[in-house]
Amino acid sequence: MNRITNAFILVLLFPLMALVIFVAFDLPLGIFRTTGAQLPLRKEIIIGISLMIAVLFVNRSVKRWMALHTVSQKDRFVFNVPLSKERKKRIVAYGMLESLVYMIIGIVLAVLSLQALPAAILFLVFGIEGVFFIVQGKNRFAIGLSRKAIIVADREVSVIYYTGLRKVSISQQTLYFDYLQSLQLCFPIDVLPEDQR
Repeated sequence: MNRITNAFILVLLFPLMALVIFVAFDLPLGIFRTTGAQLPLRKEIIIGISLMIAVLFVNRSVKRWMALHTVSQKDRFVFNVPLSKERKKRIVAYGMLESLVYMIIGIVLAVLSLQALPAAILFLVFGIEGVFFIVQGKNRFAIGLSRKAIIVADREVSVIYYTGLRKVSISQQTLYFDYLQSLQLCFPIDVLPEDQR
């Protein structure tokens, strides 16, 4: 989930950043026969792209906080263990790096143009939210096995349902779940501590 969300955010960030650069430096836009500062609807376009990015950020944030809350309810699971120490270290490192990148993007957008302030605030807020999530969650990241599904709650949320499951296999440190109609879900085997595998 996190990779897909980041990919969509990156796809939306490119036109946003290009527009902000054209507006900030008043560069000519030959195809529109105008310059960046004279481009009509520039504020609306920036706000529109920012809203699409906000939807992605909010969706990811809600899902991962809900997963963290769910795996914290140990009585709902037949099996529930914290993630391995190696995995937690990797989650903290990647999460902090991701949040730092978002905050830097927010600062760059704010410095380039005041018209990009909505987007800048958005990236800053969700960069800070990412740091808060890592700090609050690092001792609560876990994997839970219930009667209906497996939930892995860390930086990404993996929910593996049993309905339609055909085969479970391990290959190169990854646990694969093959379903009917060629659907395949997976998560790394190192989420489990060595003694619990």
